Amino acid sequence: MKYKWKIPAGIKSTFKTLEELRSRFGAAKTLQHAVFRLVNRFFHFDCLHIIVLNRENLKSLDSTKTHRLSSKIATLEDLKEMEKQGCWHLPQGTIEYFNRGDTCLLSYVDNKLAGYTWALKNGCPSIAGLRLSVPHEYLYNFCGFTLSDYRGYGLQSFRHHELLNHHRWRNRKGLLGFVVHTNRSSRRGQDKSGYKRIGNIYVIGRKSNVHALIGKNLRSMGIKRITCSSSAKMKQRCL
Repeated sequence: MKYKWKIPAGIKSTFKTLEELRSRFGAAKTLQHAVFRLVNRFFHFDCLHIIVLNRENLKSLDSTKTHRLSSKIATLEDLKEMEKQGCWHLPQGTIEYFNRGDTCLLSYVDNKLAGYTWALKNGCPSIAGLRLSVPHEYLYNFCGFTLSDYRGYGLQSFRHHELLNHHRWRNRKGLLGFVVHTNRSSRRGQDKSGYKRIGNIYVIGRKSNVHALIGKNLRSMGIKRITCSSSAKMKQRCL
């Protein structure tokens, strides 16, 4: 009787994930992802792409669709109801974000809720284990989402216009974001929206003690790591 070796479930799952990545992004990018996962078994390494969308590079809106679009700032009741519905993929800590002053912009198609995006109040986001400063002339935009039923209406570009035209942020030069290099779906979406990469931040070390390598051009813009020693200096600006 021949013994049939059974592939462990964990390996099957890994192969399935790699095959899905290969079908979506190609063999070369899948290999890069596999190497990245292997390296992170031994020490923490990550790369953040810093992207900006200046006002002059905002995507033009389709006039045949924009008359059906609208937006409003979410209330606490709105967010609680969305959490109950369970289909909105809200970021973990949504209520905490709201309570600290961050803004969730809701977008609608024919007065039906279709998606949202967030804008950070204090300009000091925590990304990949780092707390970073954001130049005051930029608005940090994060966690955008559109229901699949409403894709094709240009909602992401619409939300970008609505954010920068809102009275709170009319003095901002544009939007700024950080994208983890392995998040290819997000990178592809940001490229379509007109975002441009202006630099990288490399994160190396152990998760409990990481080092950040930030390019000179980013530091000159005011994008820096906020450490315990510098927190007091940044506190006034981040409140």
